[in-house]
Amino acid sequence: MDAASQERRVRISRIAGRYLVFDIDDVVYIRRHHGICAVLTGTMPQNPTQNLFLSLPVELQADEARLLVDKGVGYIADELAEHMAQLTAADDSARKAYLQHLKQQRRHAQQVLDEERAKAQAMHLEKRKAAAASKAKALPPTSSSSEPSSSSSTTSTLEPEDSLFDPTALLPSATASSTPAVADTPAPSPPSYPLYRYLNARGYYTTPGLRFGGDFSVYPGDPFRYHAHYLANSYGWHDEIPLLDLVTSGRLGTAVKKSFLFGAAVEGASEPGGGGAGVGGGDGKAG
Repeated sequence: MDAASQERRVRISRIAGRYLVFDIDDVVYIRRHHGICAVLTGTMPQNPTQNLFLSLPVELQADEARLLVDKGVGYIADELAEHMAQLTAADDSARKAYLQHLKQQRRHAQQVLDEERAKAQAMHLEKRKAAAASKAKALPPTSSSSEPSSSSSTTSTLEPEDSLFDPTALLPSATASSTPAVADTPAPSPPSYPLYRYLNARGYYTTPGLRFGGDFSVYPGDPFRYHAHYLANSYGWHDEIPLLDLVTSGRLGTAVKKSFLFGAAVEGASEPGGGGAGVGGGDGKAG
């Protein structure tokens, strides 16, 4: 690991209770050096309902955010607190500059939209003319050919409103500190964190295991190269595990060709590679 990677601190944006990473370099760094894949959640503004081609930001599970904070390679930025701090510190010059920037972006987006719309209309008009010409050739000479309607020649251009919101609600500050606001609350500590930290410390990659009926899908390496070998569930050390859960987990593991792993934090034990609590567990696969 180079010096730049050792000094890197990943900004984890806490927004509405979710932990998001927006910087592509941070996404590459945490995957390459810390075995954290996260989940792509971004979509295209022009087609927000599609879910086939997702992009930045990536969403971290609470376990992953906690791990980065514990390792000292990440920090949690409370975006709401920072946003409010920017609003209160904005002066008139920053306000005017920001509003001008927004208007410029809006004009550019409207121009691109108008150009795409004009191209689509021109293409549609050409197709209609070609269809009308071929139809006129097929008709007897006595019949008069009808010209294609020119109702589509007029285009209604959407005039953007001056502002949908109060302009003072979206202002950055030129005088506010550029240091991100760190969340007042500590990093999350979900019950499954000891098991996740145990697996991560031993080089395993994990992804959410909901579709396979577990807390985690566990991979021996990067999921781009390997299939998951385990499905993992976390329990408390003194939790009772119903026998039906063992049977169904074993059968589920057999159905998806994976072993099922159960893990729990050993009370009072210290884990050499994970820093905090040891994990005891076992895997089972129905025969």
